[in-house]
Amino acid sequence: MNKSPQIFHGEWWVPAEMDHDLADMLASNPSSMRGLEQKYIGTLTYFEDGDSTLDFYHVPSNFHSKLYCQNRVMWGMDTNGNIFTLFDVVMRDKDSVDFTNTKFDVDLILIGEHVLSLDTALFNKCVIQFPYLRNWAFHDNLTLKRNEAENNYTLNKVNSNNCLVDAQIENEVKWLLRDKQIQSKTRFDLSISQATEFVIESAKKLSIRDCLIQIVEFAQLLSIALYCKQSPSAVSFYNYKTNRYAFLLFKIRESAKPKNSTLIKFKKLKEKVPAIFQAWHENYNNISPISNYLIQSLHEKKTFDVPDFLIIAQALDGFYKRFVNKKDGKNHKKYEDGIKILLEQFNDVVFVNKCHIDPIILRDSRNKYSHLYPDDEKSLALEGEDLYWLTEKCKILLTCCILNLMGLTNKEINHCFSCSPIQEFIISHLFEFSFE
Repeated sequence: MNKSPQIFHGEWWVPAEMDHDLADMLASNPSSMRGLEQKYIGTLTYFEDGDSTLDFYHVPSNFHSKLYCQNRVMWGMDTNGNIFTLFDVVMRDKDSVDFTNTKFDVDLILIGEHVLSLDTALFNKCVIQFPYLRNWAFHDNLTLKRNEAENNYTLNKVNSNNCLVDAQIENEVKWLLRDKQIQSKTRFDLSISQATEFVIESAKKLSIRDCLIQIVEFAQLLSIALYCKQSPSAVSFYNYKTNRYAFLLFKIRESAKPKNSTLIKFKKLKEKVPAIFQAWHENYNNISPISNYLIQSLHEKKTFDVPDFLIIAQALDGFYKRFVNKKDGKNHKKYEDGIKILLEQFNDVVFVNKCHIDPIILRDSRNKYSHLYPDDEKSLALEGEDLYWLTEKCKILLTCCILNLMGLTNKEINHCFSCSPIQEFIISHLFEFSFE
């Protein structure tokens, strides 16, 4: 483990009622359930970059109640009075050496609320931090201007919690991007910076699971925008009824550091970003596997292998069959026909045109390595370094497909590719891309 864990000593217990008719009332007033279950002294250890654990001491053999097995939820209160809900709690096998200790694995930790399950609808707002969100959705960097005459500092363009994007993605649910001022707490440091937050706001109550689904959804969109894999670094939930925040602790997955350029140009497309959010949300269930293949392929690897090619080649076929074939009204069953139609659709996207992807070569390569051809059958399949470059070109075509699904025109896609990580890659490997 690279980071020091957070340790919480306290009492822990299984909620007495999991499926009660008054579950919502009990969740909002957890004190009404205290004392109905046996409490145990134990220690919760949270590892930001690893698996969290809970240790009980001197636990009786009948601890594994029916309700705990069903929901795998545990409540707690540490010595400082903080309340906890632990989710997906799984008991480990007993240690034959120290039978007085019972250890559990814990997936998610909520500090500040007792809830009955991940599906308990209790929150009206969820605030999420991404370490590189501001690299994409930036506004005006907040600066300090020194007034020489008065020898002090004043803020330039101060606008607390400045909302950059306000997008209605469902009837009662909004996605917001907002700037938040962060002032140094050090008395000798006068600096003020800004962070950009992703916020889910709802007129109806949301569960933790509802929010987690949308967080994963936005993380994919941000990964496309920055053209590298992004993951959340902090999540909090706000309950209007109690007027307080609850904080989620989870295993944080490192986000890739973006290049100096971005793919989706936030400043140029700012007016269109709400529509991009809406289109992404509407199509997410169908596009998610395809876009995830692209995002995973952006991770720099020391070696290239055939499966790296097959994933992208199949993703192109999946996109065509899910989003294009139904629109043109024709049932094109041949793989190369779908690729031809995609190439024609993006023919005026400069970088696609210059890649000169041959649908027959792509088909033969895909069929050979998918074992759809006998090994001794003649084909135009590529191998080695040629197959690698074909894969890179197919990533560019697949990126066009995804941006088009977000509602971007070919002209806007051309603009996105300009001064982008894709252009940087092409220029650095110019000789491989048949530019005239």
